[in-house]
Amino acid sequence: MNNKENIQTNVVKPRLSFNENKLEHVILDKKYEVALDKSEATILKYMSENEGFGKTSDEKDELYKQAQILWGDYATELRNAKYVFYLNRQQYNFLTDTITKKMEYDVNTVFLAIELTNTMGNMKLKSNFPDDKVLEGFEVDATEITYIYHLISKYKVKGLDKSAYNFGNVLKRIGDISKIVNYYDNTGKTLSGDIQDWVAKFEPNVTKDTDAKVEQA
Repeated sequence: MNNKENIQTNVVKPRLSFNENKLEHVILDKKYEVALDKSEATILKYMSENEGFGKTSDEKDELYKQAQILWGDYATELRNAKYVFYLNRQQYNFLTDTITKKMEYDVNTVFLAIELTNTMGNMKLKSNFPDDKVLEGFEVDATEITYIYHLISKYKVKGLDKSAYNFGNVLKRIGDISKIVNYYDNTGKTLSGDIQDWVAKFEPNVTKDTDAKVEQA
């Protein structure tokens, strides 16, 4: 089994948009999707086209170094990616009121809330709802959406009134983003493991052992 056959990622990409009010709402802009997918493809192509077996130690080190640089590029693309957090007016009011007025913060959460000060301020500046149905998109990164979820996940609503439905819809929107973040994060982890497996096959004894396990499986 050659490297090209052996190196692959086995996860299904989640939807990067959803439809509501007869409109498509894109969660991850195409430029970020293309950059991440291209970076992944570059790493896989590099490993499939470069064989370390039989190379000198310096040549092997250089191959590994270059693979690590390419993986670092992927990590940078993931870190820089922005996601669109869609809310209607009621959901926006629920979220901002919950975080800024209703939540109680302790030593474990107060600094997360403070970190979100700029995020909430930017959302307020960009909020422009003509009615309760129109969705407004707010740009967030993976850290910000994680912090928001961590804070409001501790919130509790009583009964099934409007507050409960707004709570559920906000959590759903966060979940839509989290699925995409997790997909690309897991892809990065898989690529890191692929690189380690690829490097391990630079040595003849490791190559034979690995191939034997694959054949037995």
